[in-house]
Amino acid sequence: MNELHYDRERLARARDLRARWYRGEKTGRVPFVFNVNAPCHNAWLAANPHSFREVITDSAKAVEANMLAIQHQLENFPDCEFLPIMNTFYFGEGILASMYGAEQQIEENVPPFTKGRFFKDIHDAQRIHNDFEVEATEWGAKLREHTQRFVEATRGEIPVGVADYQSPYGTATKLLPNEELMLAMYDEPELLNNFLTVVTDGIIKLIGAMERWVGPECVARNHANPIPGEPGVSLWDDYISVLTPELHAKHCAPHNKRLFAHYGKGHLHTCGPYFPSYIDACLASEPRSLDVAIMRDATKTRADMLRFCEITAENNIRVIAHGLDTNDRSVFEGGSVRADEELFAAYVRGGHMPMASGSFEDGITFKETVNRLRNP
Repeated sequence: MNELHYDRERLARARDLRARWYRGEKTGRVPFVFNVNAPCHNAWLAANPHSFREVITDSAKAVEANMLAIQHQLENFPDCEFLPIMNTFYFGEGILASMYGAEQQIEENVPPFTKGRFFKDIHDAQRIHNDFEVEATEWGAKLREHTQRFVEATRGEIPVGVADYQSPYGTATKLLPNEELMLAMYDEPELLNNFLTVVTDGIIKLIGAMERWVGPECVARNHANPIPGEPGVSLWDDYISVLTPELHAKHCAPHNKRLFAHYGKGHLHTCGPYFPSYIDACLASEPRSLDVAIMRDATKTRADMLRFCEITAENNIRVIAHGLDTNDRSVFEGGSVRADEELFAAYVRGGHMPMASGSFEDGITFKETVNRLRNP
């Protein structure tokens, strides 16, 4: 495809509403985002005909895949605050680790994964350094080619999202076995801190390289609210529920906090549960926003979610209510499309931004539910 067709004024209104909502201003209503589902085998991009291997190895196909997905989304559910972005997640979670020497294994229908671990223990890991140019590495060169090509194709009107560096500890687990990292928390805490400090600086270096390649006005550092320059940075910390909250708060949160401070706060995602006590580890990182994309029907109960609303409000945290689909039993009674009004009101009236996915019909139903509950 040659170019995207969309309502630029609508996107400008969506950016304005989402920016004001993120800052905590009175907006009359919360933003609403509905995403068209995308199966894994075509690089998580709906309407994309290419596999992970194809988009990774061919920048033209990668750009086409992203543009087709954006156009599909805008045409199939335009009436919401969806903000288009180049999704670079198809490079995999080990992209930063690869720049330190880890090997990325390319697969056909899943993102590349880290093959083995580059360092054997925390002492060996002290060899890590940031004395490299991102674009001089194999995967940095790929990322630069893809992002520059996308920005050129979209005339700089659609931002590129930062690559999936996870979090300092998340990238660390791609370089050193998690067991070794956990042992180092007890045996060699200073060496662990040194290691995570270098990785934290590496995340800043990677983001800085992307901004240098295409300009900071074309890089969305926060995938949850992709407005270049404003809403901080994203961290994907899926090890919050693997460690104890105390260990995470002591050894990992300081590095998360440094990144948030460097970019002016930001968004923290975890695939693990928030309860019974992992919410404490999340709060220790001091994010501006959290999401609730946690394990459905297993670790979040109605009581948990009502308490989550209270905790986030007490801590002035914006919430991306990601994954609240019409079959989500924590929000919709019995898996039906009839919302649990009290719980849903606690979300929307509490200022949380509903972000759902599914079919066009589901989206209409979901939006009608959202619109009944205005944010005061």
